[in-house]
Amino acid sequence: MIERTTDDRYGKKNYFGYSLAETTRKGRYALVLLGVCAVAFAGVTLTLIVSGRSLVWDTDGRLLYFPFMVAEGEWLRDIAVSLLAGDLAIPLYSFDIGFGADWLIAASGNSNEPINLLAALCPPEASEWLYDALVFLRFYLAALAFSFYCFSRGKGKGATLVGALCYVLCGYILFWGVLRHPNFIDFAVFLPFVFMGADKLFVGKNPLLLIVSMAGIFVYSIYFAYMTCLFLLMYCLITYFAYPRERSMGDFALLAGKFALCLLAAFALVGFSTIPMFITLTSMGRVGIVRDIAFFQTADFYESFASVLLGNHEAQSASVLGAIPVIAILALFVARDSMDERERRAWGCGIALCLIGALIAKVGSVFNGFGYPTDRWEVILGFCAAYAAVLLVPAIPRFSALQWRRLTALVAVVAVWALVYAFKEGTLLGFATVVMFAGIYGALALWAFFRRRAAGSPSSSLPRVLTERCLCALLILAVVANATVHVGLFMSPLGSSYCKEFIRAGHVWGTREQLDLSSVLEQLDDTYRINRTDTTYGRNGSFVHGYKGFDFYSSFYNQAVDDFRQSMGLSDDVKSTMFDGTRQRAALDYVLGAKYYISSTEAANLIPGGYVKIAELGEAHNGLSYELYETDRALPLVFTYGSAVTQQAYEELDLVQRQELLTRALVLAVDKAEGTVPRFDTQREQLGVVEVDGATVQGGRILVTKKNASVTFSLSGRAGCETYLCFEGLRFRSLPVSDAERLADEPQLASDDLAVNPSFTPAKTCWVTVSDGARESSFEISTSASPKYAGKEDWAVNLGVSEDPVTSITVTFGGVGIYEFAELYGATQSVEVIRENAERLQEGNAASVAFGNNAMTVSVEAVDSTAAGENREKSRYVFVSVPYSEGWSATMDGESVEILKANVGFMAVEVDGESHKLRFSYVTPGLDLGLACTGIAVVLLSVFELRWVRHRRTMADRRGTSEKEPIR
Repeated sequence: MIERTTDDRYGKKNYFGYSLAETTRKGRYALVLLGVCAVAFAGVTLTLIVSGRSLVWDTDGRLLYFPFMVAEGEWLRDIAVSLLAGDLAIPLYSFDIGFGADWLIAASGNSNEPINLLAALCPPEASEWLYDALVFLRFYLAALAFSFYCFSRGKGKGATLVGALCYVLCGYILFWGVLRHPNFIDFAVFLPFVFMGADKLFVGKNPLLLIVSMAGIFVYSIYFAYMTCLFLLMYCLITYFAYPRERSMGDFALLAGKFALCLLAAFALVGFSTIPMFITLTSMGRVGIVRDIAFFQTADFYESFASVLLGNHEAQSASVLGAIPVIAILALFVARDSMDERERRAWGCGIALCLIGALIAKVGSVFNGFGYPTDRWEVILGFCAAYAAVLLVPAIPRFSALQWRRLTALVAVVAVWALVYAFKEGTLLGFATVVMFAGIYGALALWAFFRRRAAGSPSSSLPRVLTERCLCALLILAVVANATVHVGLFMSPLGSSYCKEFIRAGHVWGTREQLDLSSVLEQLDDTYRINRTDTTYGRNGSFVHGYKGFDFYSSFYNQAVDDFRQSMGLSDDVKSTMFDGTRQRAALDYVLGAKYYISSTEAANLIPGGYVKIAELGEAHNGLSYELYETDRALPLVFTYGSAVTQQAYEELDLVQRQELLTRALVLAVDKAEGTVPRFDTQREQLGVVEVDGATVQGGRILVTKKNASVTFSLSGRAGCETYLCFEGLRFRSLPVSDAERLADEPQLASDDLAVNPSFTPAKTCWVTVSDGARESSFEISTSASPKYAGKEDWAVNLGVSEDPVTSITVTFGGVGIYEFAELYGATQSVEVIRENAERLQEGNAASVAFGNNAMTVSVEAVDSTAAGENREKSRYVFVSVPYSEGWSATMDGESVEILKANVGFMAVEVDGESHKLRFSYVTPGLDLGLACTGIAVVLLSVFELRWVRHRRTMADRRGTSEKEPIR
């Protein structure tokens, strides 16, 4: 366990930058680590194993990670087949994801995740087992990467093994990774290599490891790459000032320049991924959105902090460390002379910064790109705590009696802090974590006591149980047992029953498929879309089954689609990252091509008028029976408009009038258009307050003084119409009941005039339910402090079609507080008028479409084949209900033509009255530039490496050393 202490080029102790070749028997260590990781992994997933659950989380796992992993395997196999056939085809675009989306962008974090490449070798039906195996593989690789980092700093194998286990059993890897987002573990795999590369640069070694590891993070996630750059900044500053070095302004500037060049090289090296992703990120509205973020955490957070560090958590938390890492952190403060002083100060400083950061909510926002606060960044806390455990192992035998007393006092403070919260919370997990913490520390102190006694005896050798090897074994046992217990209690019915959120083992494939639609889809017209009344078998269902649909879920989305949906006030989801359907709005169903509907029998009442059942789809894996419906009213994905209006004119309309406009004229994002806004059948309905329960309606706001308060409004209504309730500019602020009552009593008082109540924890989201007595619809709204917040403030709630006029609407508010709005109104829209408008568009349609790989071919017929000369003077628009993107280009009869942004989020091309052939082609925006950057970076880096090797050989010859000996 003795640190190697070779000298660096300045003749001073070298703390890092060791070659891994200097660590012997690495293969044996890797096998031991594999066995220990397998035991630890089995321990933390024991509850899932016993309850017969897989590792696929029934939210993002089912909707994102598993289907995208399977799709990546199919994608890679298709590319391989095309290559072997001599006709290489790389699909970049999928018409089946939402309204259509870039496959590489939408699946980012999965398609660019290197470990998922193994899916190409796995039959789809066996993908569940591959998914679980890859989770463990990532878990093990993270432990191995941390071990290599420790070896590069001259640490012994026993201490390193203890630290590696602490690392992979920290809250980030367990709760953000293993038990939620497995690909997040990749970040924990790359991070130690980034720090190893930084260490090499500090001692003048080859920067290739830093460049390649950073490139790995860049290609996996720009989000985590940004986080890594912040980590690297602090790591380098601490390293520069904490360890021996001939420091000067020039040296600091030179070193900073080297690091900047390495990061730039890493970014350019994977430019084929980073540049398209950067373009997408900067285009998304949820990035950079203004949020109201508190500087400090809540009072409950501070009360529970020590308890959470030890493993007591009601939800997934990256702050969880466990007993041994917490003891190691405390030991840093008392281990003077028992640990290397520079190491102790450097890592103590790093941990102190992490702990202070965890206590400040704003820090979580900064690390999240100034978005909502998150604790994902606390992977660095887990890393530092794990390294503190590595430092602790050889220091324990050297602790003096005074140091043990001081450490015991610190342990007691943490234990009491956690115990107080355990009594307040009253959960088994809360008490169990304190008992385990005290028990493990007591056992450690007892071992040290007997070790000191034995060391003072005249006997020449220590009993085996008191050797450092045995200490490492005991610490490993403690780390694994501690994690097994606290994770097991959290997952079990004795805790939060979190295990129920995972799909049953052996059922993942069936849960993904739900329905066998293969035979049905072959008979349907693929120039139309299939809508759904509900998402009971999951979003991204259209992508899974291979049909053009309406539902979507991915962290990376096309902002044009979100703009369109927000302009309509579609009330399906508060987030921009997911959407499903059109909320059965006839106008949108017809214009966007919803010729078909899939519905469970339970939701059949939501099927819009004009749809007829054409097939029984049978029972799905979820136990519900499904049916297929069809209408002749929907327009295909490509059709022609005879007139157009500007988007400015469109935006001056209310939320419901806008959708009627789409059935009459094309909306263009231009300054001028020849068409004029027509007169609308849609009528705005004035609302009157009829009854209130727990709420007060004031000018521009509704004060809610109890949960599930309601307000009933009256309106005139019209028969045979869709009836809407519309909020524009709706904002929610959670308030204590007393404050809400005060505002209700004092209408002149503004919410900003209220004093802040430090003991009140405001709700970040709430539900609003709208009902006409026969049908109801709910939507969720959020405050800017919520992770879900995407700036959505306009909501148009469709209550469906009624034969009789709807004259009363009741709104129920789920949260206490103030609901402010710019406008609140009702609206009625005749479905017969919408049908007639759609029929006129169908009659005038002269376009047809065929879909290909990253392309569409559109044929446009002439308006009047007998008057070719006159046709050239006529103007019309070919509308394509595929999302607008800079990646699309178009040609008409072989000549380049401009693609216009139409209907807010889609595409159109202006043509004359002649027949034409249009071809739309897609390339991921920024991909060409990114490939060029990658090519240049590869060439430059290769030249640099060749020169480096030549320089190394020259230096070796001058010094008379072997080429294998490290040159510093």
